[in-house]
Amino acid sequence: MSEELKKTRQKRVRFSAEIMFLLTAVFCTALSITYLVRYNNIAALELRERELKSRIEELERDNRQLKASLETYSTPEGIERLARERLGLVKPEELVIYTVNNKNEPTDANPE
Repeated sequence: MSEELKKTRQKRVRFSAEIMFLLTAVFCTALSITYLVRYNNIAALELRERELKSRIEELERDNRQLKASLETYSTPEGIERLARERLGLVKPEELVIYTVNNKNEPTDANPE
């Protein structure tokens, strides 16, 4: 009967070792998956951070250009230039002459 007891104990020990191996394998797999998911999240966040930093730089550059335009158009000369260029306004004493090209006239400087 002592042999039967030894065989039973050996089976229990072997069974327990197999379970421990499987549990260790499952734990390592779960840990690896968790690590990979976290790594992927970190990589995505770093990419987003780079995109946002480049967007911030672009907006700061635009802001500097707009401030320069504001300084230019805040002066009387800048306002006058803007009114002339974009709105086509003239001073009361000025005379504006528009030229109209005649489509029947040849545009070539050397007629045949």
